[in-house]
Amino acid sequence: MKEKFIETENYIAIHELLTRLIELQEMGQDICMGLVHGDYGLGKSYSLERLAAETGAILLRTDQTWTVASVLRILCEEMGLDSRGKSADLMERVVFHMLREPKPVIIDEIDTLLPAKKFEVMEMFRDIHDKAHHALLFVGMQGAEARLKLHPHFYSRIVGKVKFKAISKEDIEKFCEQCDVKIEDDLVEYFFKKYPNLRRIKVFMLRIESWVEMNDVEGMTLKLFKDSGVEYAEK
Repeated sequence: MKEKFIETENYIAIHELLTRLIELQEMGQDICMGLVHGDYGLGKSYSLERLAAETGAILLRTDQTWTVASVLRILCEEMGLDSRGKSADLMERVVFHMLREPKPVIIDEIDTLLPAKKFEVMEMFRDIHDKAHHALLFVGMQGAEARLKLHPHFYSRIVGKVKFKAISKEDIEKFCEQCDVKIEDDLVEYFFKKYPNLRRIKVFMLRIESWVEMNDVEGMTLKLFKDSGVEYAEK
């Protein structure tokens, strides 16, 4: 399977949002915060890696162990700063650096930080943003926006939003072209109707390649996909 980046409709939308946030940052605007949310398997994380590489943004993915102090240390390390000291000192370093060398920051999987006991980390990101006025993009799952609305002082700073949509048929066609096996039109249509999810389709494509190699066929039709058991990995 070829690993070629596909500029999906969702990717284009998130690219436009981050570009706008960076423009606001460069214009010296006070608020440059955005939100991306949507279901799993729609290419959010893959798109973010591409965006970070293109824009030089700091991309962080949350985990359950995050605290204010640990994230400040991570930010210092990402910026090449001394990560030793108290949280107040680390915050001061980060803000000072961002004021001198503003850089977009993308926080993926913010759902980990939305429960009350973790929300102080979100507040820390807001504090840094309010002091440094840098582009800040939060990315979460389907319910992230509703949960952020429970914090009006926070949600009111969101100046741009993108909701990831179900993958279009055109995007699925482009994605299937990466497969080393010809995916016939009827199977593409089936993926679009039943599995509009790039993560699931990638798994199918890897299974298809293995099955085809063992069974010496050139392409995969919907009938062959069903008969082979590849859909449920039965054969």
